[in-house]
Amino acid sequence: MSPFQRMCMIAWILLSTASCSVISRQIRDESIPPIPFRTLVSDAGQYIGQTVILGGYVLETNNLADETIITVLQSPLKGRHEPRSRDLSEGRFLVSFKGFLDPEVYKKDRKITIAGKVVGQESHKIYECPRPCLIIESREIYLWPKYEYRYYDPYYYHWYDPYHYWYPYDYRWYRHYYPR
Repeated sequence: MSPFQRMCMIAWILLSTASCSVISRQIRDESIPPIPFRTLVSDAGQYIGQTVILGGYVLETNNLADETIITVLQSPLKGRHEPRSRDLSEGRFLVSFKGFLDPEVYKKDRKITIAGKVVGQESHKIYECPRPCLIIESREIYLWPKYEYRYYDPYYYHWYDPYHYWYPYDYRWYRHYYPR
């Protein structure tokens, strides 16, 4: 392998493995390494004051006088800190944000990634069943954009011709398009 090929391969490996995150570098450096969510909830007292990065799906947004409380269905994070499927959830957590967040923007089923400090744990009723719920004081919030899937009908136009792009510039081969 020539030196040029080696340099190209090294550059390709570095560029392909570089990870972009939606959370700032400073907060990622301050946060603790990822730990299982159930461990975080059950031993919340040990992690009070430490920064964690969690994600999931918004269930509810409540605005109070000076803060907003977001209830999030936790889900594991992918490489860019994007939440994975909600089927992999291990529970819920509450996010406290100092200020106002519009409930129409932060509405149900939106993907969200939060970096914040662990404040504690409280019992939260889910359909009349009390469950332990982690409380996070947010430092950084990222709301993932909605992905709209659109269906485009290939036969929209009544004059649609499936061979339209295959015609050469000379139309003499296609007499039905070439006027006589």
